[in-house]
Amino acid sequence: MELVLILSLCSTILMMILSLLFKVAGKLRLTLPLLYFLAAVVSTFFTDWTSEHEQLVLLGLYILIGLVVLSWIVSLVKTIRRKKSEKLFEEDVAWQINRARELGVPVDSVLIDDDGTVLDSKTGQPLI
Repeated sequence: MELVLILSLCSTILMMILSLLFKVAGKLRLTLPLLYFLAAVVSTFFTDWTSEHEQLVLLGLYILIGLVVLSWIVSLVKTIRRKKSEKLFEEDVAWQINRARELGVPVDSVLIDDDGTVLDSKTGQPLI
């Protein structure tokens, strides 16, 4: 009875650790390398092939981690470009609104289109 209780407790703790690992791996895009690593660890206990070809197994793991790092870099570049584009959009709209003020157009009588063009609210025509 005590053995069953210990095995149950150990399996519960193992499942909680695996659940936490997969949640963190999912957030960091490391799910495939984690699965690969777990498969390599498990297969080490069951076959001699993994231990004989350890360099090949590690190369596969390094390639997967390299792909993950590459995806992080691509995401970072996309985020930087999006932020830069948003900043340019805001600066352009601010310039158009300032120009409209210089021309004597009241700010509450203008609309801003989806593409950032400042329009006259009555006519729908671009102010500048």
